[in-house]
Amino acid sequence: MIRFKPLITTITLVTGLACSFSSWALNMTASVSKTNVSKDEVIQLKIVADERLDGEKVNFDALSNDFYVGRPSFSSSVNIINMKRTDTSVWTVSIAPQKTGTITIPSFKVADATTDPITLKVTAGEQVPTTDDIIEVRSKIGKKELYPNESTKLDARIIVKVDPRRLQNPNLTQPLAPGLKIEPLSEPKQYQAVLDGVEVLIIDQEFRVTASSSGDFSIKVPTLTGVVRYGNSRTGTRIITLDGKSPQVALKVLPVPESYQGAWLPTSQLDLTQSWQLNNNQQLSGDSVVIDEGDSLTRTITLKAMGLGASQLPDLTITNPDSFRVYSEKPSFANNDDGSVTMTTKQVLIAKQSGEFSLPTVPVQWWDSVNKKAQISEVKGLNVTVNASASSSDVPALPKPTSNNTHPIKNSGYWPMLTALFACLWLFSTVMWLRARKQGPSLAPKISTEKHLPVKAELIKAVQQGDVIRAQSLLEQWLTTEGIDLEDAKAIRDEMNLMSGSLMGKAPSKWNSDKLVSLIRGVKPRADSPTSTLARL
Repeated sequence: MIRFKPLITTITLVTGLACSFSSWALNMTASVSKTNVSKDEVIQLKIVADERLDGEKVNFDALSNDFYVGRPSFSSSVNIINMKRTDTSVWTVSIAPQKTGTITIPSFKVADATTDPITLKVTAGEQVPTTDDIIEVRSKIGKKELYPNESTKLDARIIVKVDPRRLQNPNLTQPLAPGLKIEPLSEPKQYQAVLDGVEVLIIDQEFRVTASSSGDFSIKVPTLTGVVRYGNSRTGTRIITLDGKSPQVALKVLPVPESYQGAWLPTSQLDLTQSWQLNNNQQLSGDSVVIDEGDSLTRTITLKAMGLGASQLPDLTITNPDSFRVYSEKPSFANNDDGSVTMTTKQVLIAKQSGEFSLPTVPVQWWDSVNKKAQISEVKGLNVTVNASASSSDVPALPKPTSNNTHPIKNSGYWPMLTALFACLWLFSTVMWLRARKQGPSLAPKISTEKHLPVKAELIKAVQQGDVIRAQSLLEQWLTTEGIDLEDAKAIRDEMNLMSGSLMGKAPSKWNSDKLVSLIRGVKPRADSPTSTLARL
């Protein structure tokens, strides 16, 4: 028995600590259906705890001095959502004040958790509530001064202080402001809460307000319209019509400064960044790079602006050298949680010829609406050195035979015999070369074709998969390496441009790769192509 005493002691301590932690973590709230009541009017008092407790934990005897107290009801529930358990205990009791004036519902305590006291205003006769007693509207605007084309965020909150089941034909109005463009940023969000001791329904929604011209404006905040059934079986039921009135928010729009020149882009904050990437996914960090013909560079520019919509962001015009084939993707936009908008623009540049080139700097001019001055943000260009690929270099010319001056030799020795032997060998090699040319392609061109077959196969694979960027890069390498006939090369490039326009244009559409694949498979290298020349040599 002594052996198990430490174990029993440990279990007791753990249980005690668990109970202590449970009491420390307990939360309780108390709410009533209304705080302005008449004498003898019945209202509901509800107490909610976030743990599963015994129904005897709450004692309502303290109410008997000022209220008629009905029979309390108790319920508890357990919910498990996404492996998270939630326990709830709810006490509900009907009460009616016995006297007029100000009466306070006292706090209720369970362990270390207490509810807040609730103050009631009790009158002799029943008071019919007004719209202001039922609906409360609050608002918050991000900026009270804007410039034309600048935007700000408007937060609207509607607080319903009656049981939502009493509402009939409820309608959520939209904010109104002649001369301003207002559009919702989110769908209305509804949730229950306790406000000043009253259980209420809260409706939140966000809007974007955009100015179009200068002047002073007033925004009517959204509210709730409809009717409310009010009363009970003792006093009868009345219909209260919500008047739809809501507070006004003032907004001033400043004029465009006369001294400002250039495209008008007002914003409180603008960030412009970029990144460079080689065709092997390697990121560049410097201001210069060395690549080969047929290699690609990917330029990604990101513009983040506050207080602007996607349609207000500028189109970035980039003039690149003609020595690069450029493929631009359609800009993508993203709305951020802080109210800003991010635009991402991507270009793929494929080097067509060797040399030294400078890719341009990209500036963006904008108006700083906070400091009220013009600003220019820019991302720097890139110095690119393009090396000629080995396959596109000219084949070295054969050395020209040197002219020999004939001089009489008195003693020729063995030189005549060697000369005759070399002459025979030369004649033999010439005859064999002519025969091979008449019979068709030799083994050398076949070996050359097989050497470059992987590039062609990868090109066909990229075309069939719809990978425009990789297909363009491989196409330039393959055309340069194989020396394809100019007419065939033009036909392939035209079909590749159709592919690019269909898959990466402003209005992407379906595209069939069969024709382009057939053109690639059907062409043959020119007789004077580098690979054919090398084969013959």
